[in-house]
Amino acid sequence: MTTSKSPIASGMTRRGVLASALAGAGTLALYGCGPSSGGSAGGAATLTVAGQSDNLAKSFNPFLPNTAQGLTYASPGQGNFIYEPLVQINTVNIGHDLPWLARAWRWSNGNKTLTLDLQTGVKWTDGTPFSASDVVFTYNLLKKNPALNLLGIDFSTVSAPTPAQVVFSFAAPSEQFFTNIVSSAIVSEHLWSKVKDPIKYTDSDPVGTGPFKLDQFSAQSFLLVRNEDYWQPKAQIKAIRFVAYKDNESMTNALVQGQADWGGTYIANADKTYLSRSKNNNYWAPLAGTDGLIPNLERWPLSDIAVRRAISYGVNRKQVGAATDSPEATSVTGLPMPAYTSSIAPAYQGVNFTQDVAKAKQTLEDAGYSKGGDGYYQKGGKRVQFSISFPSAYTDIASRVQVLVSQLKDIGIKLTINTTTVNDINTLTAKGDFDSTMGYPVNSAPRAFSYYNDTINPNLYYPIGKATPTYQNIERFQNAEAAQLFTEYPKATTDAQRQQILNQIEKIFVDNLPWIPMFYWGSYGNWSTAKATGFPTPQNPYFTPVPNPVVALRLKPV
Repeated sequence: MTTSKSPIASGMTRRGVLASALAGAGTLALYGCGPSSGGSAGGAATLTVAGQSDNLAKSFNPFLPNTAQGLTYASPGQGNFIYEPLVQINTVNIGHDLPWLARAWRWSNGNKTLTLDLQTGVKWTDGTPFSASDVVFTYNLLKKNPALNLLGIDFSTVSAPTPAQVVFSFAAPSEQFFTNIVSSAIVSEHLWSKVKDPIKYTDSDPVGTGPFKLDQFSAQSFLLVRNEDYWQPKAQIKAIRFVAYKDNESMTNALVQGQADWGGTYIANADKTYLSRSKNNNYWAPLAGTDGLIPNLERWPLSDIAVRRAISYGVNRKQVGAATDSPEATSVTGLPMPAYTSSIAPAYQGVNFTQDVAKAKQTLEDAGYSKGGDGYYQKGGKRVQFSISFPSAYTDIASRVQVLVSQLKDIGIKLTINTTTVNDINTLTAKGDFDSTMGYPVNSAPRAFSYYNDTINPNLYYPIGKATPTYQNIERFQNAEAAQLFTEYPKATTDAQRQQILNQIEKIFVDNLPWIPMFYWGSYGNWSTAKATGFPTPQNPYFTPVPNPVVALRLKPV
């Protein structure tokens, strides 16, 4: 998890249209840097980025959680400032994914074959040429070591017909998983083939193809300097220093006091505490997904649909969201609105969550619950009580949970708080060692199927105690009809067929309420233009504003 969500999102696009549009696009310059990005070596800006870490260790293995690279807002398995992916998925300007190490791609054979044409002239920072064999090696590495494959990339074969082309084959149509397939960080065959155990490999001296490379490291921070031989027009800023802070509050203080130039954290009362401090300060959180109360469906009382429905009726979503300036979740399908309007089934168009405390209590009583002398409902001598687990460092989640504790008490349900560390939360939820949590450990791609696939696909069920390797379906939802629908979706050949299946998945979600949507969340971006300009804004939403290489390559020193 990061400050309010975890692994950075994969994106969505209509691949057939985009692939043909990009077939002759060539390099990123059309989308990322622009023609002036080459700049001169005189660009002197060094930006400081505020990141979050409990224990900063010198590990840059891009496939492992809780490494130093997490400070850069990169997610395990995804590209970053040092290691790059084949495609940069755009989660803000939907449909405008950026060709990266792959300059073009196309699906064929009924979406069972994916061909990618690679950039040429790319080199690793040790001077070794990059080629398709590096890509093939990387994906076979993930296939042989499932513990590293946190994106859940599944394929039959991967080959390199030429040094600049890669071909994936799949057992079943897989276009719907494109965003994960192309998001893996690519590592070098000439170095990583010598690694005996990649699961334990720290990669303390990383060699990538990215726009920056490691220069200095300490227990509190590390410095990435510009790759002067980068294959694209090189960055105009000369370096980025990443500093580790323990929580949102200390990150906010660093940004407010000008000790950090860029961050990706929630800021309470941002207008007063941050924006008003300087005309250079900026804060933007483009809508990225839905969050709420995520139950463990194999633990009572949240295993009871009556309890989940009572909670959904009883909470005031506007107040929960307002605790962190987040808009309340509206659609009963859980899909973020209005971005997903076109994906909503006809039966649920305009059907929204509404608070009804009386109905919440009646739902419990109809299910055989009665209120005890302590004011809480009980059944069979057991009080309706459960805990919610989240990292104490996530002050934004803490603010929402405090509101939730009060609201659930009003409807006769006791909620207790169980805080943990940033490093431990994903392990707990992956194994099912929790009653409930907030902050889903995957960020669904901005596409309806991916949203449901990540959160409720029964085919991704793992029993309690066995960790789900990709952190999907952590609530452990089981439903035979839904499992079949998720299997059938990839086989659909038309948009109409896909939407028909999606309509049925939405009905299952509404009827079963496997988790309880409460608010929409954004990708928090905070930055100062005192040293550099060119950040994405609501007026120019070219990419997510959290620290990332796409934005770094567009920045111009002041």
